[in-house]
Amino acid sequence: MDVNGSDYEKNILKAIFATDGIKFFVKDKDRKFVDANQAFLDFYGFESVAVIRGRTDEDMGWHVDPVPFKQDELRVIENGEKIDGAEGNCIIRGEIRNIRAFKMPIYDDDENIIGLVGYFYDITEEVREKEHTEKRIRRDKLTGLLNKDGLVEQLTVYEGGYRLRGINFCCIYLNIDNFRDIMTQYGEEFANDLLINIAECFSLTLSTGGVMARMYKDNFVILHQITREDQVDILISRLRLALNKVKVLSENQLKPGISVGAALISEAEDGEHLINLAEARMLEDKNRRKDNGIHAGMS
Repeated sequence: MDVNGSDYEKNILKAIFATDGIKFFVKDKDRKFVDANQAFLDFYGFESVAVIRGRTDEDMGWHVDPVPFKQDELRVIENGEKIDGAEGNCIIRGEIRNIRAFKMPIYDDDENIIGLVGYFYDITEEVREKEHTEKRIRRDKLTGLLNKDGLVEQLTVYEGGYRLRGINFCCIYLNIDNFRDIMTQYGEEFANDLLINIAECFSLTLSTGGVMARMYKDNFVILHQITREDQVDILISRLRLALNKVKVLSENQLKPGISVGAALISEAEDGEHLINLAEARMLEDKNRRKDNGIHAGMS
């Protein structure tokens, strides 16, 4: 961390940055990241500050609605204001989390603002407790993914970002091919373990702009922010490749395939229509795969 000033000041900042649990970061006057502490990097799952250095929040794509965060930072940099406890949403490892952020200006020796320093807390559990919404209510008990209720809640946030800010996103609906046959051949316990494994493999394909839910049985839905329409096909390709990482018992085991349908919020009337449209396209893909003789064991 390159910090101007006396050794005493540097040691204070180093001690602050070493604080566990509090996510500290430094940005320049253009709102680009300069540095962050280990707690910040661990929170996002980054190995090095190099991942974020020179990039803005918008570049990282981890806010459903980045505008309030940007406006706060401009107030700090342009007006010298302090932000005390601004609450918002941030996408962390495939889940929308609630955070409370604090930001203040950094001055040079001539009292010119040259950037900002900030920190934030994850207050997701606090918010959920206040709203009397226990985590288990919105979680699928088998896979740990969001369940249908959890997806509807997240969809509202995504849809709000689109309606207010024009942030486009897609819905991808996935179904495991011949899952009933797999359950019949290997048993319910094996089939459930398979769903858990598939959910883990799918989750690893998501960036900071995506969330995933298990709707019911062997049906999954992904919501993912996009800036280009071709990103949908790229994501679907990654999902199909992810099936290759699913654990198998033997070479003769019946391996799962997936039928996929996708839709953009920009082509749907609302969130419910978006999911229905993606599901309809998934069913079209499933019928097409059956007609072409594609079955479980072929992704």
